[in-house]
Amino acid sequence: MRDLFIIIKKELTELLRDRKTLVNSIILPMLMLPILMFGSIKVMDMIQKNNQEKSIKIGLVNAPEAFMKLVERDTLNQVTIYTESIDFKTLIDDETIQSAIVFPSSFKTHVDSLETTSVEIHRNGSKDNVNGRVSRMLKEYSGTLTEKRMAELHISSEQLTPFKESYVEIGEQKELIGKKVGGFIPYLFILTMWGGCMLAGIDLVTGEKERKTIETTLSLPISKFKVLFGKTVVASLLGFIPALLNIVGLIVGLKFIDIPDDFKMVINEMLNFQSITLILLLLIPLSLFLSGLIIMLVSGATTFKEAQSKVSPIIMVLLLPLILAMLPGIEFTWATVFIPVLNIGLGVKEIMAGTIDMVQYSAMLLSLIAFAVIAIYFSYKKFSDENAILK
Repeated sequence: MRDLFIIIKKELTELLRDRKTLVNSIILPMLMLPILMFGSIKVMDMIQKNNQEKSIKIGLVNAPEAFMKLVERDTLNQVTIYTESIDFKTLIDDETIQSAIVFPSSFKTHVDSLETTSVEIHRNGSKDNVNGRVSRMLKEYSGTLTEKRMAELHISSEQLTPFKESYVEIGEQKELIGKKVGGFIPYLFILTMWGGCMLAGIDLVTGEKERKTIETTLSLPISKFKVLFGKTVVASLLGFIPALLNIVGLIVGLKFIDIPDDFKMVINEMLNFQSITLILLLLIPLSLFLSGLIIMLVSGATTFKEAQSKVSPIIMVLLLPLILAMLPGIEFTWATVFIPVLNIGLGVKEIMAGTIDMVQYSAMLLSLIAFAVIAIYFSYKKFSDENAILK
């Protein structure tokens, strides 16, 4: 055990001597989430405010007087009247107008006869701000005409509504929010962990090769397994610590961002000591698994660039289950408990919602430990191959 601690101390000293490692592995992860959360909210507010203050150019054909007044009521609307329907596609493409609303010439006749007619809206589907504001104006005008018809026909809204839905929500707010937010949290943690494990794993193996110190390390009176396991532990620490700091950053960030108090209270309830402990217990074997996998892949690499090319494709293998975990319909069941990464994504959702089955959780934790042991075993086999490690 003393030999193992010597290796861990040596590798940590070498890694942490580099200021870039300290910044990338410790400082940035702690600050990343608060900055992202605060920044994204501010940017969204600015975009929304900017969109609401923008003028939109609307072309009208055969527009009824009432609708004209509704459009002109918003001083940001720039209205152009056309006597007939023309090539609005060209006008929208060159931004002469941004949307065109064409009422049929017989619109008033149909409305007075209590008939249904159609209104053409020419638009570019990618212009969400313009399309949303035009839709709201048409909806408001349609509502006005509907109320007028109901008054003429002496029909009340109750007569047109055969029934109303009355939902009785049995799920707690914590469960509802936890299932929605919980899938996004492991996405951040695992990607951060992967980055830390990858940089450390490559530096501890391929970096030593480039620095010509790997022979010195292997010549120490310490077994190759302890050398390999020490490097794996240090690489996993450089992945686990950023994930831990991400959790700290998330908790701190929630204290400062402007969200409703009720929502903030539920989030704080979800991020309690028990939930954080259960999440961290999952990340420990995962970090060992990732470190073992990375060291196994880079053991035969002779340059940093070659090592990166070998491990970079693995990120796609991690992203797919993380994306699947956020999709509706995929649940944490015995069918998904043993699938690495996917089980963490789904399990964290259940932990955040407070609905985790501890038997399934224990099975997932044991499976992650088993995968970590397997990864370390194969990395040791590769690390023991002198033809690979000393080339």
